[in-house]
Amino acid sequence: MHVRRVTMTGLLMAMSLSGLLTAQAASAARLYDFAAQGVIIWSQPRAGSSRNGLGYAGQGFQSDRVERHALYQCDHFASDEWHHGRNVTTGVVGWVPACNLADPD
Repeated sequence: MHVRRVTMTGLLMAMSLSGLLTAQAASAARLYDFAAQGVIIWSQPRAGSSRNGLGYAGQGFQSDRVERHALYQCDHFASDEWHHGRNVTTGVVGWVPACNLADPD
């Protein structure tokens, strides 16, 4: 888990220094990581919508909002909270259920 925190901190610092992340955006957005390999980034907050891409542990996911929508079953539990945001590494934007995100804190 410590490696993920260091990786996320490094990604945020690089984005900040390169101007990709403003101070306002950094405070409004929350950074997570993908909790598994090959997490689907959906076009809408529901399974079965179009797949925008995939996320992998270590890439980071910057969430700009959270909404309650359809229940989604992850490996060990289900969640009705969906995060909208983007894969920090690839730039793919879309929705990810909360049960597929790991909080770096």
